[in-house]
Amino acid sequence: MAVSRPVSPRRLTALVSSLIFLDMITWLAAVPLVPVWQKEFGLSDDESGLILGIYSFAVLLCAIPAGYLADRFGARRMTLIGASLFILAAPAIAFADTFWLLVLVRVVQGACSAITWSAGLAWLGGAVGDDYRPRGLSIANATATVGTIAGPLLGGPIVSHVGLGVAFGVLGGLVGIVVIWALFEPGGERHPVTHHERQGPFESLRRAAKPGRIQIGFVAIAFVALMMAALQLLAPLHFDAAGLSSATIGWIFTVGSAFSVLSILVVARLGRRLNQTRALVVLPIICGGLVMLMMIPLGIPWYGFLLIAAMCLASPIFTISYAACADGARDEQIGEGGVFGMLNAVWAVGSLLAPIIAGFISQQGPSWVMYALVGVLSVLVMFVLRRSEAVVTAASRAGYDPLQ
Repeated sequence: MAVSRPVSPRRLTALVSSLIFLDMITWLAAVPLVPVWQKEFGLSDDESGLILGIYSFAVLLCAIPAGYLADRFGARRMTLIGASLFILAAPAIAFADTFWLLVLVRVVQGACSAITWSAGLAWLGGAVGDDYRPRGLSIANATATVGTIAGPLLGGPIVSHVGLGVAFGVLGGLVGIVVIWALFEPGGERHPVTHHERQGPFESLRRAAKPGRIQIGFVAIAFVALMMAALQLLAPLHFDAAGLSSATIGWIFTVGSAFSVLSILVVARLGRRLNQTRALVVLPIICGGLVMLMMIPLGIPWYGFLLIAAMCLASPIFTISYAACADGARDEQIGEGGVFGMLNAVWAVGSLLAPIIAGFISQQGPSWVMYALVGVLSVLVMFVLRRSEAVVTAASRAGYDPLQ
């Protein structure tokens, strides 16, 4: 459907944020359902882990192709395709009655997620003005954080109260409403750089990997993905060893998520007044320092405070990375969709590897080793990021404006 009216940055931000919110709910609603599936289908722990992890693996496989197709055929069109598939994939989990059907549904849901985060954000980033883009991407990421809170609520208490079919049927209905809304939103077809001027996928990857804004976003988000995925395993184990209940552990993470939303909204408020490259250089080293301080045995309040502080400072890295990569795509004349696809793939790799590494290290020796590794990694990341920052600064001082 062709839409000729002007783009409304606020309305388009609300649309893409709605899709991201529903995606995050779908992703994390499965976590409280694992014990249910184990009882009903006799799943082993390994099979349960596969059901949870296959979602991120599907994101890893589909993110880059989804972004490239968004650049080739239009971000709006690709988003509509993924969201239409999402209408069926979101509630399908309620009707999967075998292990392999659960795996298949989660793969399709992960593919829809990859399209949303690659094509959907490319639609938003390419259709709104340069001044509004950081704010729009920040709001979308803040909505994602809210979704991390709502997802377990849907899969836990809401499913327990209304049933699996009703809960996920309503979720599918909400996705359908958003898809109908998306049909009437413009943008997502034309870009500051026309398609025939854009680079192919391999050339885009080469340009993205060299020092500059895109590399800064990639390295920063890789670090924070590794750090947060490791803490999502190590922190609950630490709290459990100290005698805290699962409900208390859940509330600690909920508080951390709430403060994360606030920190992202502050970034959104600052918009272009925030020096993106400087923030992405500084925040990882601060987060790494907080993680290393978690090794000091000063009790649960101290550990909990540092965990919440790390979550609060790590969350803006996601939104700033997307904004930096959107600007970097214009620097290098490559598509926003392709860049966002690569960025999502980087996140998926970190999210997949960190729990495995952290679990192996904790099983083989003291857990403080992983905290120390995160700290050392943050120092290495800082040196890489400072090199890229120097390239961006030199280009700025030379009077080169990549957005012109």
